[in-house]
Amino acid sequence: MNPMKVVGVVATGVAVAALIGGGVWWWRQHKDKPMREPKMGPTPGKPPRMPTDDEGDPDEDDVSTLEDEDDRLGHTRPRGHFLNPDDLDPDFLAILDEKFPDGWPATDEVIDKLVQDDVVVVAVQSETTGNYSSTTRELISAKVLSVENTVVRARILGEVRHAEHHGAHAGHGFRPGDLIEVPRTKILVAARDAGPKRSGYGSKGKAAETLKPSDVTDQVYSVNPGTPYDLEIPYRTKELEWHVDRDMVTVVHVGEKGPLEQILFAEDSMRGYVTVRALDRDPKLGVVFMARWEFDLDA
Repeated sequence: MNPMKVVGVVATGVAVAALIGGGVWWWRQHKDKPMREPKMGPTPGKPPRMPTDDEGDPDEDDVSTLEDEDDRLGHTRPRGHFLNPDDLDPDFLAILDEKFPDGWPATDEVIDKLVQDDVVVVAVQSETTGNYSSTTRELISAKVLSVENTVVRARILGEVRHAEHHGAHAGHGFRPGDLIEVPRTKILVAARDAGPKRSGYGSKGKAAETLKPSDVTDQVYSVNPGTPYDLEIPYRTKELEWHVDRDMVTVVHVGEKGPLEQILFAEDSMRGYVTVRALDRDPKLGVVFMARWEFDLDA
């Protein structure tokens, strides 16, 4: 894919508000370029899943099962769907026309040339449920994992403003870190980071959550790969060491800020339960336990 026009600078991993406000590389056309051969076996877009003993449980992706469970328990789970370009409100159209005056939505030719870490922008709308009688619409961005024949697999970037219910308005349920499959026809913008590569705390976007140690909260945190999280450590020391209790799980240390250690799990990490420990290898006292986090690495 050949970037044809610079419309601004934006750091990969930020919310769509910043993406639209700051601009990105936008492709109106491309040069003839051979596509990369697909990899066989597990890929970052389709990583392996750790076997479990819960094969009889309902599949989390089984929408009908989830809806039946909601009805039985009286839950009002936020739900939403992707919008077609023709369904957009005038204010959304004005934003896209202003920031991308040379044309949108993305064509099949442009989508075919997307690679991992490129960004797509889509519009979502919530669905009414329970006492939430009003709907909300929002532009969200997602990082590309793979391009399929009919959909693009991508992971939602933060920040998302209207995922949850608020007042009488139903939330759309699309949250930072969620893995989504966007139909090609609903992709509004295809983009590539035009800014200088950043490193350190915040370089991968805003942390989805700040997590206290599990040995304090007694919680197992459900997290998504490719999504930054802040771990709150008791104190910082030069002898700080990090240990992961499973092979085939890669923890990337993005950066630090005071008592916060920002991490993310690589996309090709094995899914399932994993423990991360912070240790202080004190030269006098030896190895001192600092904190432990229990994670359930999801889709």
